[in-house]
Amino acid sequence: MKNVAKVAVSIPLDTLDALEKARHRLRKTRSAAVTEAIQTWLRSEDVDDADRRYVEGYLRHPESPEAAATAAAATAAWEPWE
Repeated sequence: MKNVAKVAVSIPLDTLDALEKARHRLRKTRSAAVTEAIQTWLRSEDVDDADRRYVEGYLRHPESPEAAATAAAATAAWEPWE
């Protein structure tokens, strides 16, 4: 296996238990399950600043109440940015 590194991390026991159950059910190795989880998280965090500014501007000046509700729901999980 090229281009890989071993990493030791500490996680809560209940998180480890949930990981083990899910990976067994999905028949994945621990490395594959953790790698997939990290890649998914990184993709979710990869919101371009221009996109974020557009959505935030749109929320301040929505075209209609329905559009504002849709945009607010789509961005509800975003962390505030500075």
